[in-house]
Amino acid sequence: MIAAILIVIIAIAGVASYYLYTTQVPKIKDTLIMGTTDSVESCLDPAEAYDFFGFEIIQSLGSPLVEYEAGSTGSMEDIIPALATSWEPSVDGLVWTFNLRQGVMFDSSREFTAEDVKYTFDRGIGIADEDGAFVGVGIGDIIDSVTVVSDYVVRFNLKIPFAAFLSLMAFQACYIVDPTYAPMSGASWSIDDIVSYADGDARASNPMGLGPYTLKSWTRVAGKDTKMELEANPLYWNAAAGYPKSKNIVIQFYADSPGLALAMTAGDVDVAFRQLATNDIATMKTNSNLKVWEGTGAFIQYLCLQQDYAPFNDPTVRGAVAAAIDRTALVETVFQGQAQELYSMIPAGMFGHTDAFESYESPNYDLTRELLSYVGYNANNKLEFTLWYETSGHYPQSAQQALMLKEALDESGVISVTLEGRDWAAYRTARQQEIMQAYILGWYPDYIDPDDYIYPFVHSVGGSWIHHNYASAQMDQLVESARGTTNTAERQSLYEDIQDLMVDDVPIIPLYQGGAYAVSKPNVKGIYLDITQNWRHWLVYIEG
Repeated sequence: MIAAILIVIIAIAGVASYYLYTTQVPKIKDTLIMGTTDSVESCLDPAEAYDFFGFEIIQSLGSPLVEYEAGSTGSMEDIIPALATSWEPSVDGLVWTFNLRQGVMFDSSREFTAEDVKYTFDRGIGIADEDGAFVGVGIGDIIDSVTVVSDYVVRFNLKIPFAAFLSLMAFQACYIVDPTYAPMSGASWSIDDIVSYADGDARASNPMGLGPYTLKSWTRVAGKDTKMELEANPLYWNAAAGYPKSKNIVIQFYADSPGLALAMTAGDVDVAFRQLATNDIATMKTNSNLKVWEGTGAFIQYLCLQQDYAPFNDPTVRGAVAAAIDRTALVETVFQGQAQELYSMIPAGMFGHTDAFESYESPNYDLTRELLSYVGYNANNKLEFTLWYETSGHYPQSAQQALMLKEALDESGVISVTLEGRDWAAYRTARQQEIMQAYILGWYPDYIDPDDYIYPFVHSVGGSWIHHNYASAQMDQLVESARGTTNTAERQSLYEDIQDLMVDDVPIIPLYQGGAYAVSKPNVKGIYLDITQNWRHWLVYIEG
């Protein structure tokens, strides 16, 4: 009798545990298909890449020392261990020591050690060119040297007590590379050291190997991505925790926003991210078969003016253009309220932000006409220039943005704008060749600190990648002082001075701050659109 009772109890317990398992551990589909209009700008080499989608893939194929946890608000408390398990700064902030995770393997079956950290930063600083993130962010102006203390301890010796250093370590440019696939022929830049797209050889097309995924395939036609496949890395250091969630990610590239929207509504893709048109997002919110994800907006767009030759070598002319920008029309008409007016390069809500450019109002045509009259422009002799914009869907609704800006500028009566569109590859080349008079660019945060919205734009070295040729000794001194102090009150005061000087010099004109949106099928889980703007492929999955 007792034996029979025990059998019944065991059977009930077995059923209960089975029920518990099946209800708590959902079935996840092996493959998730993602659609985008974006594309890799140049390459997947952290030492050279400097674009949103390139960084999106780098963070899927590699790992940093530390990272921001999903859902982050940008606080330092949100930074969590990755390849480093702990860290300690010196009292003066000039030395940072990291203890590294042991037993981590590259996908080449090499063990990761402190030597790989040193190699990554020596290489990144050594081979960096003006268009790469290492120069754009000025990593070589922050890090003096990297010292291997032991196999699993590495030390960073800084040139300045950089307040955002830990956040910088989470930046995709700082992801660790595998020396097996990341050449460094010398101590200075060489085109042969950059890992570029290798047709038909996905492994040779990237130098990482510590991430949740490996690059299974990558297809490009005429510099434009057409398809990419990510495959779970069985040697990933965090695989035991269940990452990545989806074994395979297939990325399909679409020529434009309408094509991406059609693919999403037709069910051809599971997720659509960058760039869907505002009206499509609004329509999809009413579709019960779709889910719209909304997140924090740290994305900004701004207008660059080429200052190496007339007419924009004159700050009076640049100020006249700034006064004629109608941000309200841009936000309400193009983005239907899914963005906000921006009067600083530092996003609203971030430390250091001031609405400095409000002094130009939005728009102030009287000021535009007054300023231009000083340099000989009027209704009979209009300021004429070409406004360039990209046509590939790299930024949201670029053509509509450009048209709205043209209409606002023309409305002044003393400005006449011609529009010129190019696909992203040609747009980037034109920027590098410095043939564009005025052009629209956008920015996603590299690391969560006002320095990341200032140094890469108005410092004479950091801003070289933009090719707008703004240079000011006064600005350089202010920017270097702001990034060289950890005193919060002093930093705030310096950023206020920097933004006031930007209003005087008008090296760049902030336009708007956008939100983050993605659309998926209802059973897609794990999407986080936080202030980092990082797209974490390894967390996204299809339930069912």
